[in-house]
Amino acid sequence: MTGVIQAAAKGPSARALRHAIMLTTALTAPAFAAAAQANDTPAPMLMAQAGQHSFNIPAQPLPSALALFGQQAGLQISAHGDAVRGLNTKGVSGTLSTDAALQQLLAGTGLSYRISGDGTVTIENPETGETESGAIKLSPILVEDRHGLDDHAGAADRARSITITQQDLERRNPTTVKDVFAGESSVSVGGGIPLSQKVYVNGIEETNLAVSIDGARQNNKVFHHNGTNFIDPALLKAARVDPGVAPADAGPAALGGAIVYETVDVDDVLEPGRDFGGFSSLSYETNGETFIADFAGFGRAEGFEVLGYVKRADGENYDDGDGNEVVGSGADLLSLLGKAAFESENGHRFELSAEQVNDNANRPFRANIGRLTNRPAQVVREYDLTRRNFTFNYSLPSATGMFDPKVVLAYSETTVDVPEPFGSEGLTSSFSGKIENDFNLSEHDIITAGIDFYDDTAEYKDPGTDAQESATNGGIYAQARLQPLDPLRLSFGVRGDFQEFEGIDGSTHDNSGLSGNVSAEYDVTDFLTLNAGYSNVWGGIALAENYIFDPAWDYSGGIDPVRAENLTAGFKTLYEGFSFGANIFRSDFENARDPVWGVSPSITVDFETEGYDVSAGYTWGPGFVRATYTDTEIEVDGQATNSDATQYLGAPLGRIIAVEASHRFDPLGLTIGGTIDAALENTDLSNNAKQEAYESVDLYTEYQPQAADYLTFRLEANNIFDETYADRATYGQEFANVVPLYEKGRSFLIMTKVRF
Repeated sequence: MTGVIQAAAKGPSARALRHAIMLTTALTAPAFAAAAQANDTPAPMLMAQAGQHSFNIPAQPLPSALALFGQQAGLQISAHGDAVRGLNTKGVSGTLSTDAALQQLLAGTGLSYRISGDGTVTIENPETGETESGAIKLSPILVEDRHGLDDHAGAADRARSITITQQDLERRNPTTVKDVFAGESSVSVGGGIPLSQKVYVNGIEETNLAVSIDGARQNNKVFHHNGTNFIDPALLKAARVDPGVAPADAGPAALGGAIVYETVDVDDVLEPGRDFGGFSSLSYETNGETFIADFAGFGRAEGFEVLGYVKRADGENYDDGDGNEVVGSGADLLSLLGKAAFESENGHRFELSAEQVNDNANRPFRANIGRLTNRPAQVVREYDLTRRNFTFNYSLPSATGMFDPKVVLAYSETTVDVPEPFGSEGLTSSFSGKIENDFNLSEHDIITAGIDFYDDTAEYKDPGTDAQESATNGGIYAQARLQPLDPLRLSFGVRGDFQEFEGIDGSTHDNSGLSGNVSAEYDVTDFLTLNAGYSNVWGGIALAENYIFDPAWDYSGGIDPVRAENLTAGFKTLYEGFSFGANIFRSDFENARDPVWGVSPSITVDFETEGYDVSAGYTWGPGFVRATYTDTEIEVDGQATNSDATQYLGAPLGRIIAVEASHRFDPLGLTIGGTIDAALENTDLSNNAKQEAYESVDLYTEYQPQAADYLTFRLEANNIFDETYADRATYGQEFANVVPLYEKGRSFLIMTKVRF
């Protein structure tokens, strides 16, 4: 850490530190001013008693409603599990004091509440436990906003999970996947154009993780000049990243962890007490003269739900921080989402979802870089990228006993057509599904068991070529999540997979393997928790990238299936609004497939990533500030490497800093906030190459008039210091002959949103 502090005091990184201090000071000042005016009354208590907040909590199970209440009121909520389990609330809506809102939320439940001196709200049951004046204290569990989005939130295998909630997404207003993970230094997204963005978790590229959208497995390795999972973040209600160690029920080939995306449902957007509604927004961004318009309509009647959404983005090329036009960077996006669901009176829920995202525009000739200085060539060419996702889900959302089933059946596909110069067409697809059941032995002890499958295909066509690889996999798994002692949570699981791989030449290769994982989380004190995890994962044979398929490939020598070993350990603290945490991680991959056109389909390499991350933050009533720092190194076959040698493996990221802060002035309906994305110089590369340091600062303000709370106005100032930089996860920036795909220079965005 001493080296980190010394490095941060010099050069460009010093500017990043100054910007972080400026942002933190600006956003924490209102909170400390309020505390100073409160004399002897603690600031959180003053806010809890005197402040009014805008609440929008529909009728739902009480635990998830309490999580939303804590988020919207800016307070920590504690409740004993036995007190709230199985209870429902009619919800609460409007601008109310904390006391008035709690009274409405708990009406008819028989529960009471108390607000402690530090502002914590504790929910109690007077009939089963004594109140604060009694000798008996209930053992509280923290009700966090993760609950209701994740059936297994709080389990040991979620100890290091990064959960992006609907409130996070509303605050960040993401236009790209990079924005979704703003403020998270351990998740990097490179590429200034959404079509070329890739996600890296602790340095591992997302094709080495189990990625799903609404439960649908994603198999999107098409063209190395494109991104891997092209997603419109406006469709999302939540995202979760399980870095390194993933549970057995995350799905097959969760080699370096998992990423779970969930799109919005009717319950997420429908106003309380209404059966029909909708929203529409219009935004304009100055750099690139980009217009974004979207519209959604949804409704619910007699157990049926319907939702439809459409979005269109159109704009010109943007300029980088030096004022140079980034050719092929204009916005051209069409996004569609449709959902239909039925939930019976006895709780059975059936849901159908269809989603499509399309980008059909001229992009840089190699879409993930600006250009090559030593290869004069066509500047741009047409890329037509479409990703489709279709899912069927069945579940019993309110089940608490031994029968708690889930069924998923899904089909996803990604196509990349590049008409010039070869008339190339690439298609990857995955037909997948699972049947599983949660055996709820108790509130804290759950065993999940199930079977799953996938049938993946990758195909490339041009006038002279038609080549295809495919893989079919069947898996069986079980994951136990137990709490044998009050301060101890354990999670351990095993899965077996059986795969049949077929090469371009029609040869088949059968393989099978076992995977196992174990995680533990232990509460040392009320404010200190330790965690550790280990996994050994078999991943089978991965399909090659479509655009390097060679009809002459010879598979007779066989291909070794990949296996990964992951280790994590760390701690986290939470005390009176302050938080701090640190983790170490390491992932070792053996026989990761790395084929080469014209050479062999069977080439494999070993690679490893390792590093550590630290985080610190402070939450005060209606605001927070949080900073994260991650240091990651990657080696291939034991040697330092670069972003070219690590395609579909990972990326050399080095040291990354992320800061996020926000404060809401409830009486005014005004929110201010911002993020900092920065990286220190990285020299841990082959051939003495280096990646330059940078920092980018974004600020925003959002206003919701009390007299017209159906309206929202937002103003953003992004990259306010006009930094010229390529995000650390962007390909090729360490090569002298590569002009990387630079991020957008200074830009202003205005947005208006109306709900009806």
